[in-house]
Amino acid sequence: MEYLIVFNRSILPIITILLIAFIYNKLYRPNIKEISSVALNVFAPVMVFYSVLNNNITTSQLIKPFVFMLSLTLFLLIIAFVASFMLKMKNDDRLSFLLSASMINVGNFGLPLIYFAYGQKAIPYSMIYFVIFNIPLITIAIYMTSKKNIMESFTDIFKMPIFHAFIVAIVFSEIGIHLPESIMKGFELMNSGAIALLVFILGLQLANIKIKVKFIQIIFLAVFIRLIISPMLSYGISTILHIEALERAVCVVQTSTPSALLPLMYMIKFNRKSDLLAAIIFTTTIISGLTLPVLIKFL
Repeated sequence: MEYLIVFNRSILPIITILLIAFIYNKLYRPNIKEISSVALNVFAPVMVFYSVLNNNITTSQLIKPFVFMLSLTLFLLIIAFVASFMLKMKNDDRLSFLLSASMINVGNFGLPLIYFAYGQKAIPYSMIYFVIFNIPLITIAIYMTSKKNIMESFTDIFKMPIFHAFIVAIVFSEIGIHLPESIMKGFELMNSGAIALLVFILGLQLANIKIKVKFIQIIFLAVFIRLIISPMLSYGISTILHIEALERAVCVVQTSTPSALLPLMYMIKFNRKSDLLAAIIFTTTIISGLTLPVLIKFL
C-alpha cells in the first residue's frame, strides 16, 4: 500500500506527462530539436538562476556534491568498463553501455521526480546536483563520443547558458544582490513551467526509440547497473561524505534515475551506432517506475 502511495505521488505525475508527450509526438511529429533548444537555452537556465538566487545557495554548499559526482561517475565507469570487457562488446556497443551506465538523467527525470517526491523545499539541493552532474554530461560524454581532447571538452561547458546562469546566480547570492520582486515573479513563472517542459521533451524523445531483441542481455545488465548498483553506490558515498537528511535523499534518488538522453544526441551527431543506447534509455526509464518508489520509501 505504501509503495502505491509513493508511486502515485512521485512517479505517476511524470508518467502522465510522458504519455501525453508520447501521444502528441505520434500525432503531430513536432521538431524535437527546436523544442529541446528552447528548454536547454532558456527555461533550464532561468530555472537554475531562480532556484539558486531564491534559496541563497553559496559555493560552500558545492564541495560535497562535486566530490560525490566525481566518485560516483568514476565507480560507474569502472564497473561498466569491466562488464563490457568481460562480455567482449564491440566499440560502439561498449561506448553505449558505458554512457548509459554512468550518465544520469538528473534533469528531465530527476528534477521533477525530486519536486513531486519531496516538494519545493528539496529544489535547492536538486538544482545543485542537477548542475554538478551536467559537468560529466558536457565533458566526459562529449569526449567519449567525439574523440575531442580534454581541453576542447571543457570549453563546451562555457558555451552552455545553464553554466552562465549558475555562475551569475552564485555570485549574486554570495554578495547579497537581490533582484526586484517583479522580475523574480517572472522568473518564478518560467521556473514553474520548466519542470513540466523537461518531462514533456523526454516523452517526445522516448516516442522515437525502438528496442532490438539482440540487445536484451546488454540492456538488462545496463539496467542493473543504472537502477540497482548506482543507488547502492550513491548511498555509500553519501554516507562517507556525511551528506545527511533531505540532501542525502535528494542526491541518492536523483542519481538513481534512468540513463541520460544527451549522450544519445551526441552519438547521433557524431555518426555513431546508437540503437543500443536508445534501447537502454527507454528500458531504464520504464523500469525506474518500479525501482524509484522503493528507493524513495526506503530513504
